[in-house]
Amino acid sequence: MKTLTILAATVALISCSTPEPEVVSIPNSEQKLVLEATANSEASLLISGMTCETGCKGAIEGNLRRSSGVLSFDIDFADSSAAVIFDSTIVSVDEIINRITAVGGGDFYSASLSN
Repeated sequence: MKTLTILAATVALISCSTPEPEVVSIPNSEQKLVLEATANSEASLLISGMTCETGCKGAIEGNLRRSSGVLSFDIDFADSSAAVIFDSTIVSVDEIINRITAVGGGDFYSASLSN
């Protein structure tokens, strides 16, 4: 019982001597800079080499889904096109094109910016 009382007193003393964390506010101007740094970009791409909607389109979608910086995409098999929304601070449109081209070992698809 004596040990339990000493232990409780020690815990209380340590917790009371721990300083409160300092709260720092960020001015609005600095918050705005953070928002601008993560602005999204959109690219319209043409994809050649898709011969089947399920396998080809699905393989490209899986690759884009796993790609860091790609926020959303819509692949239109009938038009052989894709609309990709991405974070340009993480990935470039050229990297996205390279990722699409690399699907299947790089032997099946090619992608380019649409005009």
